[in-house]
Amino acid sequence: MRVILAAVAVGATLTACSPAQVGAAAVVGDQRISSSELEADVKEYEAAVVASGLNKSQLQLRGSVPQAVLTNVIAIEQLDQLGARKGVTVTEAEVDAFLNQIATQGGQTQRMPDEQIAVNVGVPPSKLRDLVRITLVERKLLAGLGAGQDEASQQAASQKLAQEAATIKVVRSPRYGVANPQSQGGADSYVDAGRFGAVPASS
Repeated sequence: MRVILAAVAVGATLTACSPAQVGAAAVVGDQRISSSELEADVKEYEAAVVASGLNKSQLQLRGSVPQAVLTNVIAIEQLDQLGARKGVTVTEAEVDAFLNQIATQGGQTQRMPDEQIAVNVGVPPSKLRDLVRITLVERKLLAGLGAGQDEASQQAASQKLAQEAATIKVVRSPRYGVANPQSQGGADSYVDAGRFGAVPASS
């Protein structure tokens, strides 16, 4: 079953350009994501994919595995910084509750393992709780910006959130592809696959 967390798009839609620091996959605000850190995350994610019994051709990721993982790591860092700036906090109990909600949605009688959820959403298992946390941070930020139950208020709040998130500059190495602003996700998410971003045929 495919599980999609509500928000990981903020960091994915920003301009890709070359970080000043050598060996950086991206720089988010004043925080550097090194290529070696990303490589470790990608290896952890790919190991989880193998353990799940899936292959890469079955994953509905935004771009290749390195691109998808980097996008999510950027989103985690960016929304962490924005949440801290706005004084928004999320408790471990809230993370647990949201994970349980995801793991049992759709009337499942057996809880989906966290590792499977991580594979589905495109993060290494060690960063799943971080992704859940920033998803909840985003929800709280949107509520504070006036998001209600109607689509109009949600869109207005999302636009405001995007503007606030843009104040935390994201500089992404073009080695991992240049984002396609017209894409709705998937294999066409990047205009240029980049040196390390090419989508493998299958495995």
